[in-house]
Amino acid sequence: GDHYSRAWGLWLVLTMLSYEASEEKLKAQGDTLDPEAVLVMEEVSLEEVQVERRNRPLDEQEAASGKTSAQIAEMRSKQPECKTRIHWLRGSRELIRGTALSAGKCISFQWKDSQQLGCVASAWCLVELPEFIQTAVESIDSKVVSKCLTLPEKSLQLAALLLVSVVSSLRLQLNARNIAGEFLRRFHTMQQILIESLASGGEGPYDMIARWLHEPALGLPNENEFRCLVSFMIGQCICPPLASTPSLDLETVLAAPGKSLQPQREPLPPVDPKARKAVEQVPEPEFLGAPPVAECGTPPAALLDKIAQEVMKEDQRLQEAQGPKMEGPIFSTMLCHLLFALAVMVPAHPKEAAQSSTVRGAAFAQLIKVQHIVAQGILPKALYEPADGERAKLFLYVRATACVRSALQTIMASWFAADFGARFVITEEGGKDFIQYCCKHINQAYNHKTALTRVTGSPWERVMLSQGPTATIAELLVVVCSSDANLVESSKLGGEQALHSLSRFGDSAAIRQQTTMLLTKLAVVLKK
Repeated sequence: GDHYSRAWGLWLVLTMLSYEASEEKLKAQGDTLDPEAVLVMEEVSLEEVQVERRNRPLDEQEAASGKTSAQIAEMRSKQPECKTRIHWLRGSRELIRGTALSAGKCISFQWKDSQQLGCVASAWCLVELPEFIQTAVESIDSKVVSKCLTLPEKSLQLAALLLVSVVSSLRLQLNARNIAGEFLRRFHTMQQILIESLASGGEGPYDMIARWLHEPALGLPNENEFRCLVSFMIGQCICPPLASTPSLDLETVLAAPGKSLQPQREPLPPVDPKARKAVEQVPEPEFLGAPPVAECGTPPAALLDKIAQEVMKEDQRLQEAQGPKMEGPIFSTMLCHLLFALAVMVPAHPKEAAQSSTVRGAAFAQLIKVQHIVAQGILPKALYEPADGERAKLFLYVRATACVRSALQTIMASWFAADFGARFVITEEGGKDFIQYCCKHINQAYNHKTALTRVTGSPWERVMLSQGPTATIAELLVVVCSSDANLVESSKLGGEQALHSLSRFGDSAAIRQQTTMLLTKLAVVLKK
């Protein structure tokens, strides 16, 4: 067909997908619903229709006399809504193939609306229709999608970025068609082109992505979603997915046909200062794993501080949105993506990250939230995101865990990978701030109340404590205080009280014994 009909036919498919009826709604109307029906309407009696028809002129008069948009929207929400059924599409491999072919042609045709509809519909169908990817790897031109990212239209950039995000993070289902060698080759090539073109866009590596983050807010629709996707794709470019075959085993990664296994090293060096010398003499263990689908190079160090600043801004926005009642989310999807990008970027610049007060502040702000929740006894309901609806608790747990884990990885990848520790001097740049953070965190984490909460607390409180970084921070403080100069200097910053808390409420006997020895050593040194 012609391009116009193809584009708006794809729009109809996208509209029906977005208005799909829920399973609960279909079960409620199971007895009266036609099995072949596509539209699902709410049952309305004749009396209700007549009353609504009589009240319509009155509603219009009230709207003209000064009714607010919220009140008008409330009146409209009372009207029966229409939902759709797409069983006819999900169960037809031919229709899915035709939809994928139409989407590919819409993206390739040089018409902004056509390309925008093609990108959005492709992203939605990749998630909703598992068979869509089989044809999409052939019909969608990755180079055309990459070119859409460079065009000036913001809406087209958002649509193309949405498709790139879905393709780069798509996890294939395990079936015979998805493990075929030719399909995997096409799929991984598609991922490679999209990811590498995004990272190399602009005048240098990550230039286009950095400019998108630096752009001031213009009040455009979905502007926050665009920045959210940009943050996520920064992490995807730095840490691309692996060219592996679909598998049910998350631990064992097999390379796709045509891809050779590559040696990979275990991350994070040991913390124990006594074992460090012995371990350094032995080669680190290697294991074979699938290679990444793309190689985007090292991001600039300046982007590290920029992302950390964005984390602080998002934290400030969430804090202001809570209001005087201190109710509302303190973790958001935007925050998750920013911290993910920060966590995967820090290993490329560990020393700069360890000495950056912005990076430390962004990471420790998330870790302090854990102790604030436990200390104040904040219930999960007070932190729900209203837009999440029935899945608010699930999304809260996912976002909280992701943010805390990413912040912890940021600290470990900077201070540990930079090989600070016993050689670290507190008087170095950022050293005092870091030790103050550690001492404050340990004093809040190791006390009578926290010890009791670990045993008798609610599932929410136990999750917060188990996901928290207390054990890692405690080990790091012990390593730093292993030198006499650091031990004396840390005592001026609250280190003595932190070591005392660890000696009483430490997680293991080894930590309690080491901190007791450090306290004894501190007393002897200060007495001299």
